[in-house]
Amino acid sequence: MPELTMEIITSPFALNSNFAIQPKGTSPLQTLPTRNCCIVASTNTKSQNLRKLTNARQRITGFSGGGSVHRNGVLNNAAMLLSSMDLTNPDECIEIYASILQKCRKLYNLRLGFQVHAQLVVNGVDVCEFLGSRLLEVYCQTGCVEDARRMFDKMSERNVFSWTAIMEMYCGLGDYEETIKLFYLMVNEGVRPDHFVFPKVFKACSELKNYRVGKDVYDYMLSIGFEGNSCVKGSILDMFIKCGRMDIARRFFEEIEFKDVFMWNIMVSGYTSKGEFKKALKCISDMKLSGVKPDQVTWNAIISGYAQSGQFEEASKYFLEMGGLKDFKPNVVSWTALIAGSEQNGYDFEALSVFRKMVLEGVKPNSITIASAVSACTNLSLLRHGREIHGYCIKVEELDSDLLVGNSLVDYYAKCRSVEVARRKFGMIKQTDLVSWNAMLAGYALRGSHEEAIELLSEMKFQGIEPDIITWNGLVTGFTQYGDGKAALEFFQRMHSMGMDPNTTTISGALAACGQVRNLKLGKEIHGYVLRNHIELSTGVGSALISMYSGCDSLEVACSVFSELSTRDVVVWNSIISACAQSGRSVNALDLLREMNLSNVEVNTVTMVSALPACSKLAALRQGKEIHQFIIRCGLDTCNFILNSLIDMYGRCGSIQKSRRIFDLMPQRDLVSWNVMISVYGMHGFGMDAVNLFQQFRTMGLKPNHITFTNLLSACSHSGLIEEGWKYFKMMKTEYAMDPAVEQYACMVDLLSRAGQFNETLEFIEKMPFEPNAAVWGSLLGACRIHCNPDLAEYAARYLFELEPQSSGNYVLMANIYSAAGRWEDAAKIRCLMKERGVTKPPGCSWIEVKRKLHSFVVGDTSHPLMEQISAKMESLYFDIKEIGYVPDTNFVLQDVDEDEKEFSLCGHSEKIALAFGLISTTAGTPLRIIKNLRVCGDCHSATKFISKVEKRDIIMRDNYRFHHFVDGVCSCGDYW
Repeated sequence: MPELTMEIITSPFALNSNFAIQPKGTSPLQTLPTRNCCIVASTNTKSQNLRKLTNARQRITGFSGGGSVHRNGVLNNAAMLLSSMDLTNPDECIEIYASILQKCRKLYNLRLGFQVHAQLVVNGVDVCEFLGSRLLEVYCQTGCVEDARRMFDKMSERNVFSWTAIMEMYCGLGDYEETIKLFYLMVNEGVRPDHFVFPKVFKACSELKNYRVGKDVYDYMLSIGFEGNSCVKGSILDMFIKCGRMDIARRFFEEIEFKDVFMWNIMVSGYTSKGEFKKALKCISDMKLSGVKPDQVTWNAIISGYAQSGQFEEASKYFLEMGGLKDFKPNVVSWTALIAGSEQNGYDFEALSVFRKMVLEGVKPNSITIASAVSACTNLSLLRHGREIHGYCIKVEELDSDLLVGNSLVDYYAKCRSVEVARRKFGMIKQTDLVSWNAMLAGYALRGSHEEAIELLSEMKFQGIEPDIITWNGLVTGFTQYGDGKAALEFFQRMHSMGMDPNTTTISGALAACGQVRNLKLGKEIHGYVLRNHIELSTGVGSALISMYSGCDSLEVACSVFSELSTRDVVVWNSIISACAQSGRSVNALDLLREMNLSNVEVNTVTMVSALPACSKLAALRQGKEIHQFIIRCGLDTCNFILNSLIDMYGRCGSIQKSRRIFDLMPQRDLVSWNVMISVYGMHGFGMDAVNLFQQFRTMGLKPNHITFTNLLSACSHSGLIEEGWKYFKMMKTEYAMDPAVEQYACMVDLLSRAGQFNETLEFIEKMPFEPNAAVWGSLLGACRIHCNPDLAEYAARYLFELEPQSSGNYVLMANIYSAAGRWEDAAKIRCLMKERGVTKPPGCSWIEVKRKLHSFVVGDTSHPLMEQISAKMESLYFDIKEIGYVPDTNFVLQDVDEDEKEFSLCGHSEKIALAFGLISTTAGTPLRIIKNLRVCGDCHSATKFISKVEKRDIIMRDNYRFHHFVDGVCSCGDYW
């Protein structure tokens, strides 16, 4: 068998080719003006499409020389033909070369094409118009973009086949602007387009949504009398629809004499894409009346349209109807349309349910199906389900190697906090694209892995892949969501230094980061950039500005931004409600919630989660119950975020039974649910209930986190459960391999010191693996008040005055300890120190909700309209409780005055005034709920116990440290607070 005489690996353009011919001049036929398109195709899209085309070529041909038996046969036949050619007969040579080149194109065999081109160059064969177009088709079809364009530009004769080949290549790459430019050049050279050219040009106009150019091309087509076949007319119809001219599309459609199912389907898809489903269904009825039978594509268009618009029930209805047809059943496109549409509109559970049915039906999913199902798992943080889908992909080789599937899995593992698995999957992708890198970088950001993100970003640039706006947005917003505002702003500055302009997503993320690190200066600079560039605030930037200013303690400015917004969507309302609630303006937050409801803005889960803490801070149980009822009416009570917030709200409003009831009725509890319920038990002093709940948690095989142990140890501390506290502190390391953090150490210091074990406490502090913080020393100082230990209190206070020089509570607590010990001069020195440092003690204030209204009382305040009745009730109460053993504890009066004056001073404490008001304003037996901004003093605590006995009332009091349940003369804290 004769063999080919040369082996050419590099492009023949490197040889002295005979293609060095001047391009043709401009044709006198100037029918179309040369127009610069206003939209440029994405570079990323071009590279992705080129990679797909190259991968396909490699799969079919294999560049290493191996390949199928069929391809080897073609090579041998080509060798025989080339060796037997009569070079003196040009017609025979051209025919043989053309035949071989046609085989090269059909088999995507670039290797053989290179060799044929080399033979042409070496043998000096004159490449005519026909042969040149065949050779060009090989280069275009096999994805050699630069070689194809270089050859096209040097061709002396370019016929319609050459133009078709080069335009098809650019259109396939997604470079639609170049496709249109080539069309204008083709017409200017006098080459008449055919029914292969026009569809490509109209497709380019469709993708660019460039109606003006599309209309120009259409008018030109009419001017040359070209009617076009069904394919051309379909592309025109599609162009009008995608350019938003449904009216023109409808008129054009009605003028078409013979309409096949392809034409009807374009119209049905057009109507569904615009959400005009009645017209789409009417179109199907007309289609049937005209004698054309709808096919799978028709029904898929309806299903996809409803699914994409979020109408899951309607999409499912037509999916079931399709399943009942005799001629065809739902195919992979039908299933995928339902799954993808559901996932994109927030119906993630429904999407996964449909996916499961699809697999059980034996329908093989494609890459889009898998990517949508994985995305649903990502949105729901379903690690196990996502792994199962990944396992399915591994069994199906073409799915596991697919780039879209690979990218979705990287994104899934990264966002579900399995970033190590994400990195392994990322490393397994053979041809990573920008999407792959962006998903991996965003995963590192969401985990707070700063060094890994920096390293990967450098590796990305080394690979020659330039970051785009999505890259930077993933880093800025990812680190912001993790809570590392400093890192987020670092990447924001990097982006700025590269000269890339931020978009609204970047700006929103950067503003949120400014709020986290309290960088008001940079936040204002970004605000100035927004104003200078006329960026619309309703895009989400407005809500980010509100959050930034409130986070930087500039609530008034945040309210000003809110008032200036002309359009206020639910996100903006959520931001201002949350800002007020977090800034201590709980009443304003609840007022805004009412105003939002009156403005007919539909609330969502974020609204409720933002408003409920306002009720918690005010202990406004009635208003909390009203919001709960509103949540039920709106159907928002199935969301764990809401239910967890309700558990916390009822707990902080003193209704612990209601908290537990919601917890027990939850269909699926997450870790936050358990943590919140343990915290509620702890703050109410029900330590053993917290311990029992944790044991139940462990029997279910769930894994606690640091917050779980902080809440559990805090509960042990509030209840004096020393043995249990030590047990769980040690359990962190022995059973869960968790190193205790400073929060857990602070809880243990609080537990030991409150029990009076000061030697053990000091030894424990000395052995801490890090420097004690204010929480540790604060716990020790609080215990010194309980056990009246001024010497040790001085030791703790020295550290606290350095760590928190402006915290008034530490000074007041130290002064109380001195006063209780009778060291009045030292107490006076503490007050002088406060004045020198400009530290002011907030006045004691207490709130009580009566008859839907919140009443507040300040220490010594006599301005309330019912003050006379309140004073009279106080006198009556003092007489009654002294009768059963109450003795005023004047140690809590910081002034060195007579005992009578001290006792009178105690009567003016805000919690006693609020309690007396509650007693005269409510019916007998009604529980009273009082909240105080400071820690309740010992005298008020003692008096309230006696009042609960003589008045036969349950009194629930919350101070800034914990809850006290007073029932029949006994407090739930066991006098241990």
